Amino acid sequence: MAKITKGRDFGGVVRYVTQDKKGAKLLDAKGVLTNDKQSIIDSFRLQAQLRPDVRVMVGHISLDFSIEDVDKVDDNMMQRLADDYMRRMHIQNTQYILVRHYDRKHSHCHLVFNRIDNDGHLISDKNDRVRSAKICKELTLKYGLYMAKGKDHVNRERLRGADAVKYQIYDVLVKAVPQSRDWWELEMALKRQGISMSFIYRGSTTDVQGVVFEKDGLHFNGSKIDRRFSFSKISAELEKNARQDSYRPGASREVYDGRVEYEPSKSRRQQLEDIRRETSPSPMSSYADDADSTTRFDSDDSAFLDAASDALDAANTAASVVNDVVGGVVGSVLSVMDTPTVTSGEGNGGGGSSHDEELDDDYYIDEHGKRRRKRRGMHR
Repeated sequence: MAKITKGRDFGGVVRYVTQDKKGAKLLDAKGVLTNDKQSIIDSFRLQAQLRPDVRVMVGHISLDFSIEDVDKVDDNMMQRLADDYMRRMHIQNTQYILVRHYDRKHSHCHLVFNRIDNDGHLISDKNDRVRSAKICKELTLKYGLYMAKGKDHVNRERLRGADAVKYQIYDVLVKAVPQSRDWWELEMALKRQGISMSFIYRGSTTDVQGVVFEKDGLHFNGSKIDRRFSFSKISAELEKNARQDSYRPGASREVYDGRVEYEPSKSRRQQLEDIRRETSPSPMSSYADDADSTTRFDSDDSAFLDAASDALDAANTAASVVNDVVGGVVGSVLSVMDTPTVTSGEGNGGGGSSHDEELDDDYYIDEHGKRRRKRRGMHR
């Protein structure tokens, strides 16, 4: 891999790469005097004067090899690979030095070059990191070197600044995304680790097209942290997690300002309908439908069953009250229409009717001797 930096003065970088405590060894040099450190510095500075308008003229690239190749990479291979790298990166016709260090377990070298070439032209750095990553992979395959398996093998202790923060976010996402079922849960998991999350919208619409993670004042697009953490790929994994969990709402979700709004899953609705059909004894069951048709359940199964039971109790109570009122009115009307005639031979408080023998099963005589219709089926 290659780590690219740029600067404004050759003095600091030349002194760093040539210091004795690094076990520095000069492998190659071109266009500079190599009598001592100061000679190298003065040579770089002299050519940089060809373009006094350019302030960032120092190019510095650290080429690092896997520890798996420590026995394979000798000075000759390192120099050949560095030459191939510079050619592919269009770092040509300019001054440079190539210095190998021995202060780490893995093999690595430092390339310092002048961005002002021998003809006074500025060597472009456009998309240099993207181009460099592609070239490093090509050279790894070409020279039969070890290909690292993703970011899991990166030495976190060696990282500094933005690289360290980016890998901190990466490590949290690796654990949090598989354990989250929607964007809200993921956001809460990230907040517990000091990471905030926001969305990128398409123009002035509410269409989400990207996600940004922030920590310690540094912002990274999800795809820049790792390709699997782009908005579309995280969304796909969250929906997959939700589908695998039958006790949570389903995967039909929409994101608004970082929050998630979702509809209850079909299976949960179906459970409620099954309970209604099995437990509803009243023709007033439509009231129960209206009472809880907008109820949403996000808790456990016991709370869900309690809510369904409460809705049905409310429906039964309402039906009972209505039946009592209707039954009382109907009974009063019937009592007036069906009051029997009392003969003159009967005393004022007589207790019987002259038609007792004609009563059928639908009528009865109350305590006042009045003939009344039985109200069958009016009460449960």
